[in-house]
Amino acid sequence: MSLSLAAVADLVEAQGRSSVDLFSPRVRFRSVGLSDFDACLDWFAEVTMTVDIDDADDVVVGSLDFTVIRLGTEDPIALCLDQFDGDHEMLAGLFDGNQLARQVEEQYETLAVITEAVLIPNIAFVTEPLRGHDLGAWLVAETIHRMLPTGIVLMWPYPVLSDPDPDADPAQIAALDYAIGRLSDHFGRCGLTPVESAPWALGMSTAFEALPAARARLLGAVRNTTVTLSLDQLRSASPPPAPDE
Repeated sequence: MSLSLAAVADLVEAQGRSSVDLFSPRVRFRSVGLSDFDACLDWFAEVTMTVDIDDADDVVVGSLDFTVIRLGTEDPIALCLDQFDGDHEMLAGLFDGNQLARQVEEQYETLAVITEAVLIPNIAFVTEPLRGHDLGAWLVAETIHRMLPTGIVLMWPYPVLSDPDPDADPAQIAALDYAIGRLSDHFGRCGLTPVESAPWALGMSTAFEALPAARARLLGAVRNTTVTLSLDQLRSASPPPAPDE
């Protein structure tokens, strides 16, 4: 069991308190199982934190939906990507049939590891008052570490709710470019780098040290994190999306 932010606010108010401490972030995973293809495994990760209220369950403060795709099956990867909401389909050009595109494979190839799977993070979310504490980047890095023993990570850093507007003016385009740049820098802290054949996308192989090194840095940053939230912050915070949203 876990609590929502609204439920924590109710507990805080019932105790006559004006704030609460959250600490000890952890990640838990569950299979979603919405894919129609055997090659695709869709998953949902949640960040929970301990609440400094006796006997209270942990509270959910963030989430990430992601997909693991097995290469070399009979399922065309473009069809696998097309069945999901979000930006998965933007990565279709990085694949060729049921394999990675040659340019992508060459960038990340190594004699030590045969690439059999690709992990694609989709929408990462951390509730507003907990942003700025590295929880989102750590969530992605921890997911890669635990759910992709060997393989490649690919993602498209694009702002949620930023649908392309054919009539966008230069200011809107500049603002979107800035947001994409910030997201690219943010997820670069997870060990991801631009894909050479598609610089708008990010990627990295587990064969290199970038991913475990980034995860170690981020784990060190969040391990001892304690955040104090006021009752007003708890009430106004957006809840993380559910797996079926």
